[in-house]
Amino acid sequence: MDKFFKSNFFLISIGTVPAAILRWQIDSTFIVNIIGCFVLGFINSLPISSRYKLIFGFGFCGSLTTFSGWIFQLFKLINQGLYKLFFLNSVLIVIIGFCAVGLGHLFAKKIIN
Repeated sequence: MDKFFKSNFFLISIGTVPAAILRWQIDSTFIVNIIGCFVLGFINSLPISSRYKLIFGFGFCGSLTTFSGWIFQLFKLINQGLYKLFFLNSVLIVIIGFCAVGLGHLFAKKIIN
């Protein structure tokens, strides 16, 4: 492995442990995904080095959020015949997640201006 890859791997790893612990403590896929969206929008809008974006964007947000957990929840809703809840959950997480990224972006811009 080259030095660049090892360095990036280490930086991403720094963010994964605290996020995994936080994810374990919050028993709601919906909440952790929204928090992750907000943090990702915030971090990527700050004029910081790519080192910190790797730690917080890839490492922290990647470890905190859970696509597979969300899909499994949707699968359970379908199996239980809760089609309206399935549709509501599917649409709301996308819309609210998108808004959370935008809110994180706006918050970061307010801080740096």
